[in-house]
Amino acid sequence: MRKISNKLNVQLIAETLLAFGIDHIVLSPGSRNGALTMQFANDNRFKTYSVVDERSAGFVALGMAQQIKKPVVVCCTSGSATANYYPAVTEAFFQNVPLIVLSADRPEHLVDNFDGQTIRQKDLFEKHSVHNVQLSESEETDDLTRNMLLTKYALTDCIHKSAPIHINMPFSEPLYDYVTTPDIVIDNITIDEKQYPEIDVFDYMRRWNSSSKKLVLVGMHSPSKALNELLIQLAQDDSVVILNEVTSNIHHPRFFNKIDQVIFPYPDEELEDLKPEILLTIGQNIVSKKVKRFLREHKAEQHWHLDEYWQPDTYQVLTDKIETKPEFFLEQLIGFVNPKESDYFEKWNTIRVNNEKKHDAYIQMIPFSDLKAFDSIIKNYPENWQIQYGNSTVIRYGLLFDHNDSNPVFCNRGTSGIDGSTSTAIGACIASGENTVMITGDISFFYDSNALWNVNMPKNFRIILINNGGGNIFKFIPGPSETDVVEDYFETKHHLTAEHLAKMFNFEHQIVSNLSDLENAYANFYAESDRPKILEIDTKNAANDSILRAYFSSIK
Repeated sequence: MRKISNKLNVQLIAETLLAFGIDHIVLSPGSRNGALTMQFANDNRFKTYSVVDERSAGFVALGMAQQIKKPVVVCCTSGSATANYYPAVTEAFFQNVPLIVLSADRPEHLVDNFDGQTIRQKDLFEKHSVHNVQLSESEETDDLTRNMLLTKYALTDCIHKSAPIHINMPFSEPLYDYVTTPDIVIDNITIDEKQYPEIDVFDYMRRWNSSSKKLVLVGMHSPSKALNELLIQLAQDDSVVILNEVTSNIHHPRFFNKIDQVIFPYPDEELEDLKPEILLTIGQNIVSKKVKRFLREHKAEQHWHLDEYWQPDTYQVLTDKIETKPEFFLEQLIGFVNPKESDYFEKWNTIRVNNEKKHDAYIQMIPFSDLKAFDSIIKNYPENWQIQYGNSTVIRYGLLFDHNDSNPVFCNRGTSGIDGSTSTAIGACIASGENTVMITGDISFFYDSNALWNVNMPKNFRIILINNGGGNIFKFIPGPSETDVVEDYFETKHHLTAEHLAKMFNFEHQIVSNLSDLENAYANFYAESDRPKILEIDTKNAANDSILRAYFSSIK
């Protein structure tokens, strides 16, 4: 006998979600959301996952939505539980991941009246979401109809804008009364196709063809074979240079995929010669501060930003907002492109070739360290494994090396926080089913250690933990290292290892502290197992900060 909630609004929200094709639900335990939990968990049309920690649950759902390309629901009880979703909501907002926060609340008359687990939940995520609704508890026909319409509008926005929404549902007791036959059934709902502004492709074609220095900068982007192929066609023109980072998920020998390595060592007068006439940016955030500084200080004559969601003036010279799918615009543009004689590509490529030689020579001569470990880690990724990078130092090291085009790369660069990297990677692995390896630093790993407290943990999930004993990023960036408290309050030095966490959460664990042991560990680490695994790399004794600084000095 299937027990479902007797509350009509609970049945209504469940049926509406299914009518939109939304079936992934991440639940956190609580009483106020009991009716919702009973409804979802007892309906085999939903795929439900229990995650105790709401902050982790939010990021698990984000990782799932990142992979399945459709909204995922996070559902929790009232009070601070709902507020714990906020870090994941902000990340989803700036990364354009469709996330649905479905929060249970106390009855409206109890808000601001010192009732337990009661906060101002209505519009809690207003600044970092695209739609917020408060549903009525009433089961009158007019109120049910209104709730249905409010939910439909919210879900449509979530899908069209690929961004978080918040649906808040007050509940009065009793919470657990049930029926076995539903009172509400909804057929599939068809939503209107998303509309884009008209684009004068001929105007862009004319400007593009008249320029001899075009720079295409591709930021964070989901893997897209179509986009990759179109950019390869564009790159055949010697007046075009394409810069990208590993999170752009595009690959070709003519693409410049290690930006910092190319532009770091050059003085302003030489960088001025490299500045573009037209800057075309695609996708989202760029990690490299160096490229941001270069393009802000050496401004292009025109900056076109191509993205269907965001139109930021990142380089303070934005002239054209092209609001559509990049593949759609480029497919039209390329049909009219005429290659232009230019030495622009050759100038960039000469720098790249010279610096690549210096990079290889430096890596060969340094001792075991974070940088040396990353050279080994990246060369040994198995084909077709998904790569999830943690934030801060880890992703910056990742930018310095070539990656295999069979390995899709992801990183939470929406807000760039360390708070949910592991949880996101686990959610991605659960939803995709793909073999997944998470590369993380020690502070990020321990900060998000509740990510390991997950009954849905996939056996094909792996973590490579770079444990250098603290937040080494604060030794690299200007400012903190010049204070007298960098070790205690910025770097937060420690002597922790993952051994006991691994034992508690039933992960296989191995720790290595030299290159030979690291190289020998990969075969077992990536081998099939009935448990997930952690490979911990101890670099506490390495001079990681001075080795990285010397690396950039070596390519000058």
